[in-house]
Amino acid sequence: MTNEQCLDCLLASVQGHDVPHSLPYTIPLLRNTFGFINGGSAFFYKAVKYCEGRRPLRIDLLADEIYLVQHPGEITRIFNTAGLTVTKAYAIALKYCFGMSDRAVEVYLSDTSGSRERPIPGSNVPETARVSYHTHRNLVEGLLGDGLEPTTKRIKDALFASLGGLAEGANPHSGEWVYGDDLSQFFEEHLGSSMLRGLFGSLLLTDSPDFTRNLWDYDKRIMQLAKRLPRFLIPRAYKLRNELIASIMRWHQLATILSWPEADEEKEISLWGSTMMRRRHAMLLKTEGQDLRSVASTDLGLIWASVTNIVPSTMILCTQMYRDLSVLKEVRQSCGGHGARQSPLDIDIKSLEKHPILLSLYAESLRFGVQIHIPRSSPHKDLQIGGQSVPKRKMILINTWLSHINDSVWNTRDGLHPLDTFWPRRFLVNPGDDGSGPTKRHNPGVDSQLNTEASRKPVPETFSLEGLDGVWIPYGGGQHACPGRILAKRIMLLTAAMIATMFDIELLGPESALEFVSPRFGFGVKKPAKKVPFRIRRRR
Repeated sequence: MTNEQCLDCLLASVQGHDVPHSLPYTIPLLRNTFGFINGGSAFFYKAVKYCEGRRPLRIDLLADEIYLVQHPGEITRIFNTAGLTVTKAYAIALKYCFGMSDRAVEVYLSDTSGSRERPIPGSNVPETARVSYHTHRNLVEGLLGDGLEPTTKRIKDALFASLGGLAEGANPHSGEWVYGDDLSQFFEEHLGSSMLRGLFGSLLLTDSPDFTRNLWDYDKRIMQLAKRLPRFLIPRAYKLRNELIASIMRWHQLATILSWPEADEEKEISLWGSTMMRRRHAMLLKTEGQDLRSVASTDLGLIWASVTNIVPSTMILCTQMYRDLSVLKEVRQSCGGHGARQSPLDIDIKSLEKHPILLSLYAESLRFGVQIHIPRSSPHKDLQIGGQSVPKRKMILINTWLSHINDSVWNTRDGLHPLDTFWPRRFLVNPGDDGSGPTKRHNPGVDSQLNTEASRKPVPETFSLEGLDGVWIPYGGGQHACPGRILAKRIMLLTAAMIATMFDIELLGPESALEFVSPRFGFGVKKPAKKVPFRIRRRR
């Protein structure tokens, strides 16, 4: 028995079996703070191995503690448990990452009413202070309700216009290659700007032409802010944040003036991006404790979360698609075209959502790339998880990366496709192949008998997420699942289809240039470790 296991047993005997075990630490004052902040994936991998992923683990920090939960069944139960909130985690991010004042943040910290219409029992929050509920309802209506279709179309049109301009610059008649030195910047400029226009309107970028580039520069430094480093150590991060907030405040002011007393639908979209954003602005200003700057901070958080996660996820998808010419060929066939003659505007998203290879690429891109902490908190009573009690008001974290590399569930085809690598067909099921599908087969003998007849004739592969509850969780789950999940899926599929239809792309440089790393583990998506040089040409 190791020293850590001995300590574990001792703590269990002293604390009681219903109390989560604590991750050991060596420095009493700091506890696990340094590893939590700076240890990245290695720290969390060690933590989940310590608790074997079967029970909640208490991680003691300098002035608080958090509870790590990674068992798939418990994750699913947490997602389905009413009475949990996310506002405590959002408040911390709004303060340290997005520059919200203490006074405005306090409203988020005090909102224990939840995001449902009926408040969580035990809460006593005035309707004007129910920021979680009103914000959630606004996003659901705008991103999952009536706003989904028009928003999808606006982003699609903006992306086609951006890529169309590139195609003209690539001289389609000559078929000559155009070289670029950074594929990440290519996606940031074209897809990032298109998302900003489609979601938030053209006025924001017209008034602040440097907004897109500043946003990506800020994204590179956001972990410095998350670590709460002082201004004198990271002046550039604070400067960028203030510039972005100022741009958003100016956008809000101009949009309000230009849409007074009212604007038609076309003008509203140009000014605000959508009805959702106009209503969101008015709603937040009516919320207790909020002002013009705090609303701008909140919108900076929304803009950052929307753009800086979908763009690198889409880049992962497209990069892997162009690395494998057989997969690229399948994607082009799925798009219904036999070359560039078909206009990308004719691509139908509902048709794309039926093609297994595209769906598998999409799902694997999120499994491979998304590395976020999913927060929950029980504001009014202790929460029972796996027979152990997590105290009320304490932060629960679920890490997507740890779930996405859970080797007790995921299929690697006997190690041929390790979970730290990208396998385009991981989510495809072939009824005649026991080694296919995203999960391990626990009784292959039975499957083999069932599939004997199927294996004698070709059977189409199908896309499947079966068996992945609490395991494939890029959007979280339950009441607080990401409201933009369907829009994100559509953007990723449409972008891949457009680029595959319009362009040939060759990835240049050594294979090491395509290594993906996590510069902001727990806070976003993997990105290439180095610049990825490439060349591109318009397909004939």
